[in-house]
Amino acid sequence: MKIPWLVTLVPSSFAITLLEVIQTNPELSSFYSYINGSANATSFLANSNNFTFLAPSNEAISALVQSKGNATLTEDLILASIQYGMLKGGFPTLSFSNESQFVSTNLANPSYANVTGGQAVELAVDGDGNPQVVSGNKTSAAVGDELICTGGIIHIIDKFLSIPIQAVLQVSAARMQYFVSILNTAGYLNADKADYVDGILRIPDVTYFIPNSAAALGNATIQAANSTAEEMKAVFQYHVVPGFVGYSSALKDGMRLKTQEGSSLTITIQDGDMYVNSAKIIASDYIVANGVIHVIDE
Repeated sequence: MKIPWLVTLVPSSFAITLLEVIQTNPELSSFYSYINGSANATSFLANSNNFTFLAPSNEAISALVQSKGNATLTEDLILASIQYGMLKGGFPTLSFSNESQFVSTNLANPSYANVTGGQAVELAVDGDGNPQVVSGNKTSAAVGDELICTGGIIHIIDKFLSIPIQAVLQVSAARMQYFVSILNTAGYLNADKADYVDGILRIPDVTYFIPNSAAALGNATIQAANSTAEEMKAVFQYHVVPGFVGYSSALKDGMRLKTQEGSSLTITIQDGDMYVNSAKIIASDYIVANGVIHVIDE
């Protein structure tokens, strides 16, 4: 009987755990100090299997602490960030490509995520072919050393992952100024609209197609002046696809998506551009707490 070659190279007595890698790697010393102070984080890491773990470097931790005015990171944030960095399955750097992959993580805490199967991160390569990880608000982290341990793969990243925020906060963070004006002009910010607007912004597993251009604002201004409240409610719902988190990699030519309003949208891919009906997607894949936002031009 032949013995598998890997077993002959790595005897079980020399297997190294995820926690041991983090503890002994100089680039992860700051991260380890936070883990060591949290029984929940230690337990989670010790019991993980079949994973790819995105471990923030000392530089990443330092930058995050400075951004928070040198405040101590809370145990709750550390645990949520660890869960967000723990991808389900193995993703070596050679699996990163020009075609983005949206991979489920172990972040399912309802205080941070409202996506079935766990919040996602985007794995891709940059313009120079270097592997990178994209998290909330399109925060890009370069992937450095690739390490192996019992249970999976570890990538050291140079930025702390940004946990996706609520859709309404992402609109502000991404400076979607035309859309903010559309919300105001069309009356969607009025208190009497909160029953359906807030509800749509908080439902799980949703894809938003958000208009953000001067042309879209002009159209919305005319429409608001000539439509009833119920018609404007339908317009708002028409830009929302519930029950489907449609990252760009999942949107295919000819696909039809049923909106919250009840009718369907058609995805078209032409000359490398993607359209929703006649509206062009001009920015894609803002990962938010309950799904994904794509920005359209009308």
